[in-house]
Amino acid sequence: RRTLARTDGPRAAARVRCPRPMPPLPAMSAAPARVHNLAAARAQFGDLPDRLVPALFRGDPLADAAVEHLATCPDNHARVEAALRDPERAEGPLGDLLASVAGLPPWADLARVERGCHLFLRAGVFGGFVLGLRSLVIGYAAPAGNKPLAFSGQLRERAPRRLAETARFVAAVCEHGGLLPGGEGRQIALKVRLMHAQVRRLLLRHPRWSTDAWALPVNQHDMVATSLLFSQVFLDGLRLLGL
Repeated sequence: RRTLARTDGPRAAARVRCPRPMPPLPAMSAAPARVHNLAAARAQFGDLPDRLVPALFRGDPLADAAVEHLATCPDNHARVEAALRDPERAEGPLGDLLASVAGLPPWADLARVERGCHLFLRAGVFGGFVLGLRSLVIGYAAPAGNKPLAFSGQLRERAPRRLAETARFVAAVCEHGGLLPGGEGRQIALKVRLMHAQVRRLLLRHPRWSTDAWALPVNQHDMVATSLLFSQVFLDGLRLLGL
């Protein structure tokens, strides 16, 4: 019954509608090997696969440019911390990245964000159960999407720290005001963007990385799937527990 990519994360990712036009899908032979049953997906979902699959080759241009520049700076960690403390003084590609998120996007609905934060906090320990035993497990069941994590060895050699960092990130994002300018969740999210860009940079230079098989490391398709894991899959798990 799965009609797009059995290694692409939740089936619901094939039904996400993107707010901006996406480029046409390359010839079927140009799609990464991780994509399966594309013809059947087109038959079932119309143009949605053609809009979704190209995101497998999309990175984060602003963060990628910032990381490429920071690679030439001996004190890059200090530069990032200083820029996050005072974004208006940040220069170069890092300044461009921070300027792009100086405010809130026009579609942001703070009332809905607050309701989401309230729901997350109200779930309490049950929310932790769902995140650890459903959201993460479903995400880790996507081999191609998890290749960057496998290459890093974080879950093999530093699993407790890796999971603790994820938990802190999720909690900070869901705290009241966490996504507002200056909020801890917003700051961590920016660091995660830079970390993902650094992972992309390293893996694309790695002799064992296969873009033909796995697409771009930490691509926008997999970001959408991850968002679904911590939203729709999270809600489904709470409902299964009776909340």
